[in-house]
Amino acid sequence: MKFPSRSGLSVYVARVTTVFARIIAHRTKTLIFAALAIAALSIFIITKRQNFDSEVLDLLPSKFESVVGLKEFNSEFAQARQLVFGFLGENGHPDDVEAFRTHFMEELGKQPWVLRTFDRIPLETQEGLDEIQGIVPALLLNLPPDEFKDAMAQLQPGAIRERLTKIRDTITGDSIRTQLEATLDPLGLFARAMKPFGSSSSMDQGSALASENGLFQIALVITNQPRLDPRSSQAMMEMVSQFTNRMLSEWTSYKPKVYVTGRTAFVAQISHSMEGDLALSAILSIGIVSGLFYIAFRRFLPLIGIVLILCLSALVALALGMLIFHALNVVAIGFFSILAGVGVDFSLLLFGRYQQASRTGQSHEEAVFVSVRDIGAAIFYVVLTTAIGFLVLKVSQSSGFAQLGTLVALGVGFAGLFMVLFLFMFFRRVKPPKTTDFILIGTTRFVDSMFREPRPVLAVSLSVLIIGALIAVAPFIPLKFDTNPVSLQPKKIPASIALQVLSDQMKQESDPVTILVNAKNQEEFHDRWEKLSQRLEEAQKAGELKSVSLPVALALSPARIKENRETLRKADFSKIKVVVRESLERNGFELDSFKNVFELLDRLQAEQSQTGLPDWSKMFPPKSSWWFLIDRYFADKPGVAAGYVQPNHPIHSQSEQRKIGELIHNADPHAMVTGWSYTLWDLIPWAEGELVEFTTIVGLLILTLLWVVYRRFSLWLVHASALTLSMLGLVASLKLFHVSINLLNTLAFPLVLAIGVDYGIQFLVVSRREGDLKENLANVLKPLSICGLTTFSGFAVLIPAQNPALSGLGMVCAIGVFWCLLTTFFYMVPAFAFLQRRRVLSGIGDPTTETVVRQSKEWQR
Repeated sequence: MKFPSRSGLSVYVARVTTVFARIIAHRTKTLIFAALAIAALSIFIITKRQNFDSEVLDLLPSKFESVVGLKEFNSEFAQARQLVFGFLGENGHPDDVEAFRTHFMEELGKQPWVLRTFDRIPLETQEGLDEIQGIVPALLLNLPPDEFKDAMAQLQPGAIRERLTKIRDTITGDSIRTQLEATLDPLGLFARAMKPFGSSSSMDQGSALASENGLFQIALVITNQPRLDPRSSQAMMEMVSQFTNRMLSEWTSYKPKVYVTGRTAFVAQISHSMEGDLALSAILSIGIVSGLFYIAFRRFLPLIGIVLILCLSALVALALGMLIFHALNVVAIGFFSILAGVGVDFSLLLFGRYQQASRTGQSHEEAVFVSVRDIGAAIFYVVLTTAIGFLVLKVSQSSGFAQLGTLVALGVGFAGLFMVLFLFMFFRRVKPPKTTDFILIGTTRFVDSMFREPRPVLAVSLSVLIIGALIAVAPFIPLKFDTNPVSLQPKKIPASIALQVLSDQMKQESDPVTILVNAKNQEEFHDRWEKLSQRLEEAQKAGELKSVSLPVALALSPARIKENRETLRKADFSKIKVVVRESLERNGFELDSFKNVFELLDRLQAEQSQTGLPDWSKMFPPKSSWWFLIDRYFADKPGVAAGYVQPNHPIHSQSEQRKIGELIHNADPHAMVTGWSYTLWDLIPWAEGELVEFTTIVGLLILTLLWVVYRRFSLWLVHASALTLSMLGLVASLKLFHVSINLLNTLAFPLVLAIGVDYGIQFLVVSRREGDLKENLANVLKPLSICGLTTFSGFAVLIPAQNPALSGLGMVCAIGVFWCLLTTFFYMVPAFAFLQRRRVLSGIGDPTTETVVRQSKEWQR
């Protein structure tokens, strides 16, 4: 086999290409064994690791305090394992809804996977009142010393007699308050212990559990789910679903609608929908690619090879991703459609060149050689530019984006390598086509018309592109940004629907601003919350805030408790009990009705010999509903707690967000301020900045690479301007169709640049290929048109995905690919023809007869 003589680098490239061609042509069994071994190893890694992560917060940049706070809140607080049940009835059925909820929650509390339930406010139940009595000593000891001494004064014999006599004189059958005081707080200690809860910044006693009309009622559940991974969450929600269906089927009276939401529900349903989206996008991508390939080339065997190689590339990239990353975000796995759309380009170009060589009578090995020689460089450039475009995402400070960029870069790189190594074994029995190739005829006529007179098409396309560019830069049509992380969650999954119903029925305001305090010790913990309480109470009284809810009432101070215990040790509880018993008997009270008084005195007496702080974990029974109050404010990690601030109205600007942040940080500079609505105003400028930064960095890198490759200003200018106009056209379309830019579809912009390079680089390959220039260009435009359609399809199949993150990415990328095709066929082709015509008119060469050696020398001038 003889090849044109070369020198320098060309000789080295030719030798490498020859080695590759011989291995591909004569070592088929070895390559098959290698492919099977790689696939088996990849499947083994994926099966063993399965380290998937459905956390949408991992898509957000960790450089913001608010984002870090959201992640810490979700991971450290028991609310993450909380499920919210909603019961919705029709008009006229509030009592029926209440009856069903009561029965439902009673049965639910018996389930082995339920730790505790909450469907009544604790202070409204006798059980809750009895349980709160157990922490009265701790609350008393945590009072300021002067208030504690005042409380102890209530245990003086005279004060006890006076109070019990007053209760006897005022108690009547109609005085519910006096009856409660007599049984709940006959000594006045309970009221003083609960005093911190009465401040404007105290902890919530419990939010409303029913709508105003009573038709929607809610209940909370904490499960014993050990982990919040997708598989555990799916298993938990399966048990919830089975229980709910059983309750509805067994209930014979009116049946309300039952809704379930919560973090477990979201993780289970998002991961399940992502698995479905992944399978659907993969099947549709492969199906569309297969159909287009068969229409273009009328062959089955190469089609099977393309599908298998794309699957192998995806498996290897996914396996490496699982090894590289501790947990792989399921959103990043949506890269398969991107890989199918970009990776199939390599196969189409290789097969198109192979067919062109076969039509000239070249053998299989010769056709392999020219295909690798002519298309290999283009594949290398495309892999390089695409990898650059996506690896830049690693500097986004978003682990989800970094993972997606890495997976796409790995996938495209392996697709390029595997297509060159493995695809040709499926070409051995492929005979040169004998039927009429209508696509090739069309591209040939298009090329001929462009070389005859390119200026009309160039003028029209340039006018359209300039109009699009003007719309893109015009300020009167804004580009919409939707950076709310909630927008990345599926809207149609049951958990999202339940959350929306709950918000509508309960008329909830925007979510509060959350304050996280992580203290080194308990004294610091108490002091920081007390300072926050004082400052935020002042702001609330001044009208700066609507409400404040802090855990200051349960923030224990070791110094206070130690000092108050010294005061407590001076009390003689044996004498106090005698006085209480005598006073009760004297006033005609039944001693059995006041057992709680003597239990309280026993607890206070026991505190006289105690040291250190009370242990909150032992103060309430495991199934106590008071734990919902504790869990709302206190994390599983010691020293970490949350408070909540409700602004007067939802935050509408970054200045309002900054004002609330400064108010909190002035009281506690080390507090972490977060919350969904608060975080949103950190993400908006970040998303806008990242859009410009990513596109600029990728654009500069790609343009630099293109200059190194082209080394001729005219061709470089055509390609660079095509990329710029494609990007501006994309922005114009987003503006005109009111498509919002979210946190994920910003990825479209570096991707569109990479695809634009993919298509444009083919003109360089054609200009350096031996043979008829117009014939070569027509033979490249045929697979290029199929490439464009397959890439467009690869993104378009993401549009119907349930996950709006992938759906939005697919829509924006599909629009971007459309503009790349438009600029390639109707701007770059006529511009390329126009430049060539000028060279011919200048007496430089004949576009139909130049060989690759002469062509290369001429185009390098």
